[in-house]
Parts: sequence; C-alpha cells; structure tokens
Amino acid sequence: MNEVDLRAQGATIFLRAASYIRRYGWQEKGMGIYGQPRCSMGALASAQPGRWDSRLASLTYDTLKQELHGLSLTQFNHRTQSGEAVAKLYEQVAETLARTGPRPHLQSVNKPLE
Repeated sequence: MNEVDLRAQGATIFLRAASYIRRYGWQEKGMGIYGQPRCSMGALASAQPGRWDSRLASLTYDTLKQELHGLSLTQFNHRTQSGEAVAKLYEQVAETLARTGPRPHLQSVNKPLE
C-alpha cells in the first residue's frame, strides 16, 4: 500500500472513531465494550479492529502527535474531559492525513462499526 492509500485509510479510521464517540459516548479511561462509551483509544479500536499495519500505525501516530502540539493523548483527555473535544481532534487528524491523499468516501465513514 502506498502512502496516499495509507493516508486515506488513516483518515477514514479517525473519522469513524469520531463518529463512534458521538454515537456511543466517551469516557476518559477504560476501553469499555463495543456499543458503550469507550476511551479515545477504544474508539480507535472500534474503528479499526485488530492489528494495524505498522506503517499505518506510525503515520497516524505521528499525525496525532503533531495535532496534540506536545501533549500526550492522556493529557489531552484529562485537560478537556470532553468526548466532543476528542471527536474534533480526531476529525482534525483525519483532515491532516487527507490533505495529501484522496478524501475518504462518506459511505466508508458511515459503514456500520464492527
């Protein structure tokens, strides 16, 4: 998979995670179970279950780190204590990833989460 495809896949994952948070809720800590509020990492796990391709993981982690401007995700969660803030952060990560890749298709973003 080339970088453009990786960026598109990463953007889709982060948009689906934002959608999960808005649909089921968010909690500051704890993975929870599917269909109930989950933490930030749990929402990403719901958006892309299983082991991630190492290049995809590296690209998305680097982009998330850039958008956090020096904070860790845990620090961001603690400071904001807001699922909506996390969802917006994830949308910003998706936008950054998509800037140099194709825009994720809305259909794939709204695909039922597993």
